[in-house]
Amino acid sequence: MGAEKEDTIAFGDAKIDIPMLEYCQIGVSMGNGGPEILAMADMVTDDVAEDGLYNAFEKLELL
Repeated sequence: MGAEKEDTIAFGDAKIDIPMLEYCQIGVSMGNGGPEILAMADMVTDDVAEDGLYNAFEKLELL
């Protein structure tokens, strides 16, 4: 897609998602994520069931 790393954001909630969050410029953990991803994320948003993606998009001014 030709995107630069500075233009990437990753969202995850599990230990398996950590490499993706590390690779992207901003790594966002869902609030219901495991302790490993919560500890390393650049930002933690609300749980998935509490509109976490929407709230993160708003905070990151993507909407």
